[in-house]
Amino acid sequence: MLLRTGEPDRVPLGDISVHPILKAGVLGRPVRTPEDEVAFWAAAGFDYVPVEQGLQLTDVIKRQSMHEVEAHYAADTDETQVRSWATEGQGLIAKRSDLDAFQWPDPDRLDYGPFERIGPLLPPKMKVFAIVGKVFTNASWLMGLEGLSFALADDPDLVAAVFERVGRFQHRVVETLLDFDCVGALWHADDIAFKTQLLVSPRILREHVFPWYTKMNRMARAKGVPVVYHSDGALQEVVEDIIGCGFDGLNPIEPPAMDINAVKRQYGTRISIIGNIDLGHTLTRGTPAEVRAEVCERIRDLAPGGGYAVSSSNSVPEYVPLANFNAMREATFEHGRYPIAARESG
Repeated sequence: MLLRTGEPDRVPLGDISVHPILKAGVLGRPVRTPEDEVAFWAAAGFDYVPVEQGLQLTDVIKRQSMHEVEAHYAADTDETQVRSWATEGQGLIAKRSDLDAFQWPDPDRLDYGPFERIGPLLPPKMKVFAIVGKVFTNASWLMGLEGLSFALADDPDLVAAVFERVGRFQHRVVETLLDFDCVGALWHADDIAFKTQLLVSPRILREHVFPWYTKMNRMARAKGVPVVYHSDGALQEVVEDIIGCGFDGLNPIEPPAMDINAVKRQYGTRISIIGNIDLGHTLTRGTPAEVRAEVCERIRDLAPGGGYAVSSSNSVPEYVPLANFNAMREATFEHGRYPIAARESG
């Protein structure tokens, strides 16, 4: 699907994150081990197991640039859950001396054990989807989005230095992951936009972010590994740049920020489309019947010719009812066989 070589046998599922509550609902038991993780993704009908690695998982980010909030988020349980939220004001790095004193982790000393353990457990034709990305995101977490925004005007050299260090770190992680035989694709998740526009000007992304993805994707392409880019929000100003970086897929084409049909028409011959069952209503507050109808509509409009996978408009969080998650999967299985059945069923 990602390589756009024509119509596959079926429309695949394309979400890269499902909350443990829903995983347990599908599997009938909590997901605690690598065996459980593989069992869930296989049972749910996915062709891959997503495994994340990168600066975003290190203590310097998780413990120093994030804060936790406990609240009731889930749709199917009264229990509370804990979510992590990024620092929005000033982050750890505000001036050059902060950067000079910063203790950067060593990318070669990260825990790559999950890739080693999951690889041998994969069923035939199943691969690991390695999640890295977050060049912009990690920089904004280290500086704080507000701090980064001020520094773009007040100290652009500091901004450039932070992006250089983050990009170099993530590049090394990708280089390491590409040596794992189990890694079949890369997923660079890096939110650069919200519902109406980009978080920073396209110029900043072109100077500090996209060149790193071009380098990473060049390495992946040399090994025959396709790469997907994920960002929420309105990306219209930089879709050409994303394609120019060498990405094979774009996700999630968030509504209402972007019109997925228009994206498919304009860019579908150059990049595959993964999306975008609505988390704003359909998946979260709609009925299973509404979910099935939206999946059918997406398949009917986007699947002909190939280059399309069904996913949510971001991920599958705990506030999606299990019945709706199941409806999305089941409708994809039912109507996603080529030739597309949804053409007739509407």
